[in-house]
This record gives sequence, structure tokens and C-alpha cells, in this order.
Amino acid sequence: MSIRSTLASFVMRHTIKKHFKEITDADELRAKLAETLSQPKLPAEVSTESVDIDGVPAEWVSWGDEPVDKVLLYLHGGGYVFGTYETYRDLNWRLCKEAGLRVLAVDYRLAPEHLFPAAVDDATAAYRFLLDSFDAAAISIAGDSAGGGLTAALLVNLKNQGLPQPAKAVLISPWLDLALTGDTMDTNAEADAMLSREACTMMASHYLGDRDAKAPLASPLYADVSGLCPMMLVVGDTEVLLSDSTRFVEKLEAAGVAATLKIWPKVPHVFPAFAARIPEGKTAISEMAAFLKG
Repeated sequence: MSIRSTLASFVMRHTIKKHFKEITDADELRAKLAETLSQPKLPAEVSTESVDIDGVPAEWVSWGDEPVDKVLLYLHGGGYVFGTYETYRDLNWRLCKEAGLRVLAVDYRLAPEHLFPAAVDDATAAYRFLLDSFDAAAISIAGDSAGGGLTAALLVNLKNQGLPQPAKAVLISPWLDLALTGDTMDTNAEADAMLSREACTMMASHYLGDRDAKAPLASPLYADVSGLCPMMLVVGDTEVLLSDSTRFVEKLEAAGVAATLKIWPKVPHVFPAFAARIPEGKTAISEMAAFLKG
């Protein structure tokens, strides 16, 4: 792990994890984390365009003026409680550039104002929107943390509704088990620079209300995953959510689904989103882009 990575991890440990520990109000948490997760300036080659998908705000992100025939639906993280597409522009333009595609980033409805399955419904609406203009084979889906779990839930929901699977999916540090039964939830409690059992419990409560934490569209770890598209999972070895990824990949492989798991040493949660500050993030983005292009 580089000195820059170590420093970035230290800073995030003493800001983001502190916010999760001290703040339970959703609006206050959103405001504090928005300050912490400020975005680098966009290169001149990047363009963005707002779009409304039946009331769901979204944004097209593009690199350069060359036409592309592939798209990526991106679902941001934030525990289903905070986050917007704006905080992922840096990651999204890098994916555009390296994978040769356009990104449609979606601001699905957040909890606690909008409980499960509102996020799944909005993600499904965004996918249907893309199907109006693109073949499923030209569409991929990606997401991080809760957005990674939402990506998997969307794939399951598409199968349930008889809609075609996308070409591929990328899950970055995905939250796939809202029941929090993974062993790394405790064994990595001290090492994780951002998340904790307490933070995940709070966010799951906001999202689920009185619904079952093991409902398949809330926690895809408990879903029937047969017939889903090929997936790549990217996660750090010190994350409390590590066992979500390892167990999900085992389930995918048992169901005959092509799955690639890349476990990175000593990097923070959703480290590709910090590629401007963490060199490992740039390398991971290149690997994800190669997967999407292959």
C-alpha cells in the first residue's frame, strides 16, 4: 500500500467513520458526508447532461465527442441513505474513458423518506429506460457499496420480471447482506477505515423499516442467482463487507454464473471512487474497464 493510500485511509478513518458513529439523523449525515466527499475538478473532455426518468433524476456522463454504442448504468453507494450521482462523477468519467462507453448515473430515492423497495423500483425503471434505446447486450450495470447490492438486486429483479440480463455487472465493495451475518463484520471491525456494524445497522434500519433484512431484493445474498449475467466483484481485504463478496461469489459459482473476485490489500471501502487520491483506485478502474470491454 502506497504512502498516499495510507494517508487517505487515515483521513477517511477520522472523518467518515466518525460521522457514522456520532450522527444518526439522515439529513445531518448527508450534509456532513457531502462536505467530506468533495469531488475533484472534471477534465475539459467530460460532459454531463441531466435527464429525468419518470421522476427519477439521472445524469449522462461522457468522455469526448466520439460516439459510443455501449452504456453503463451506475448506482451510487451511501447505505441507501445518502449519496448522489454528483459525488461519483470522477469515477464515472474514468470508466467512460477507459471502457469506451457512456454512463447513466441515477439518483434513486433514499431512505428513510423512501423505504425498500423504492431503490429497486427506481433502478429497474432506469434499466427499462435504457432498453428503449439499447439492446441489453450493449448495457452493463455497476454500483458500489449499497449501490453494489442494489446492482445485484436489480439483476435478480430483471430475472423475476422476465427482462433480459445486461451484458455484465461490476460490484464495488458491495453490501449484499443487510442481516449483517458475515464474519468480517466483526473480524475487520478495527481495520475498516469507514464502516462498522453499528453504521450498517443504522442504515439498514432506515432502509428496511420493518421489512425482513433477508428479503432477496434487499439482500441479494439470499436470492436465487441462477441465470444472472457475468459479474466482477472488487473489494478490500480489510473491509467489514469482505465476506459479503466472498460468500456471494461462492453462490454465483455454485449456480453456474461467471464471477470474478478481486480482493485488494489494505485499501479503504470503495477505493476506486478515490482514484484521484489513491493510485490503487486507478489500477482497479483499468481492470474493471477491461472486464466491461472484454
